[in-house]
Amino acid sequence: MTTSFPQPIGMSASWDPELIKQAGEVTGTEARVIWHRHPDYGLSRWAPTVDLERDPRWGRNEEGYGEAPVLTGKMAGAYIEGMQGDDPKYLRCASTLKHFCGNNTEVGRGWKNSSIDPRNKYELYLEPFRRCIEESGAEGIMTAYNRINGTVGGMVRENMEISESVIMKQADQKMYENKKSSR
Repeated sequence: MTTSFPQPIGMSASWDPELIKQAGEVTGTEARVIWHRHPDYGLSRWAPTVDLERDPRWGRNEEGYGEAPVLTGKMAGAYIEGMQGDDPKYLRCASTLKHFCGNNTEVGRGWKNSSIDPRNKYELYLEPFRRCIEESGAEGIMTAYNRINGTVGGMVRENMEISESVIMKQADQKMYENKKSSR
């Protein structure tokens, strides 16, 4: 049994990142407890949804934090920080940002091409992902099915264009720390 919280779209209306961080702490702690009982379940959680809720017809709007990129980045970032914890040696659980990116149409999301001009790409769609990676240390990204300007959504580095320094240096550092601590 786990704790239920209001849907993220409702929690973000509070504009209270500390409240959302507390919900993340409970989620992360419960994930860790479940893992101790069932190690095969793992510690990776498919949350939070960071894709913007830009179309009210999208059937998954309740999973995200709204249509504002700064609010979404801040609230999702608080949830990540709570879930993962602040212990320097281990995570409570690993967050996974989803769905990267521009994938909020109900029909055809498995094959559609999302045409996003550069300004909207950087100022809207990529901004909450950037914040969650750079400011809150998100552990993973779940890609969407759609293409983004003709590029398969799974091509995260090509679509982020934030450069490898953000994603790969974090991954390399964590791999180094894990190898170092296992000696």
